[in-house]
Amino acid sequence: MPSLIERSSFLEVENTVHLAVGGEAPMLVSHAGALARFLADKSRGMPGRGRLFHTLGLAREAAARLFGGDAGEISFLAHASEGLGVAAAGVDWREGDNVVVEKVEFPSGLHVWRRLPVSGVEVRTVDDSEVPSIDDVRRRVDRRTRAIAISHVSYLTGARHDLAAYRELADSVGARLVVDATHAAGVVPVAGELCDVAVSSCYKFLLAAHGIGVFYVNRKRWPELAPPSVGWHAIEENDDWRVRDDFRFLPGGRQFERGNVSFASVYCLENALNVLESIGIRRIEQHVLALGGVLRQGVAELGWRLLTPAAPAARAGNIAFEVADSMRMERELRARSVLVWGGDRRIRMSLHAYTNEDDVDRALRALRDIGRF
Repeated sequence: MPSLIERSSFLEVENTVHLAVGGEAPMLVSHAGALARFLADKSRGMPGRGRLFHTLGLAREAAARLFGGDAGEISFLAHASEGLGVAAAGVDWREGDNVVVEKVEFPSGLHVWRRLPVSGVEVRTVDDSEVPSIDDVRRRVDRRTRAIAISHVSYLTGARHDLAAYRELADSVGARLVVDATHAAGVVPVAGELCDVAVSSCYKFLLAAHGIGVFYVNRKRWPELAPPSVGWHAIEENDDWRVRDDFRFLPGGRQFERGNVSFASVYCLENALNVLESIGIRRIEQHVLALGGVLRQGVAELGWRLLTPAAPAARAGNIAFEVADSMRMERELRARSVLVWGGDRRIRMSLHAYTNEDDVDRALRALRDIGRF
């Protein structure tokens, strides 16, 4: 199975098996042109600033298509973690309420709920297994559950949640569904219409850069969500300082952007989203699921304990398996020009549109050469 995008489209990967996109994506060669456009626009005064905001609008539209929403529902914050904080602060909490979150959730998605603005809210963790089922989550939900927080795809195990099932569960008790799509967006479809809020980092499967995160608010489900604070960028313009007695938030996503966004990152993101859209997310999904199935089977045959479910619908781009000394394994694989992500006593191999059959074969050969330790 050949790559969906040529290896030459990326920097520094010609002789490398890059299975580390779940940690740091390789950079597109075309980002150099995007950044050159940013530098030129930045230097052109007010006309150039108009180009900055035009590109920002194009990025909003592309991100909205990715999440199935409207451009006015998209904000660009500093990172996904900031978006989770906005969502957590925006719930109408009362003492005695609770939020349900998996213990295996990424630290930002877990601990953000422990610093809520209202005391007496219980953080109920689902501790049943590394890959909790929806029944495990359901047992922790009750009529006082105000939010269910999940990752669409687990950073730890690669397991993919069924958003429709979680939407049904959240609706059964009137809870918000807050979704971190960082390990989903860019490789599998993200049904934003099923989420109250969805966030995503941009430097992983979205093939962009640091300094920017997607914050999607489903206004049909959560029209009253408001920013926790105010900045000039988020409010209607008023050039007369003499009458600045009050302010009004801008409509749509800009109200969550208190100041200038990282425009350099926006230019990279807009470029990356165009590349992904030209391939098609459904096509990328089929590609990574097929190759991931081969990789997962090969890892199982070598005797490693898989953390990622076998069913295609229950996984995405990440294949993870348990390794006691995972950092040593990462170094051993890197020495053989196979880039993976270690830590958490597991190895995570992440596939994307540029991955091909030869990459999978080389990774499995490297594992076989290393053996068990």
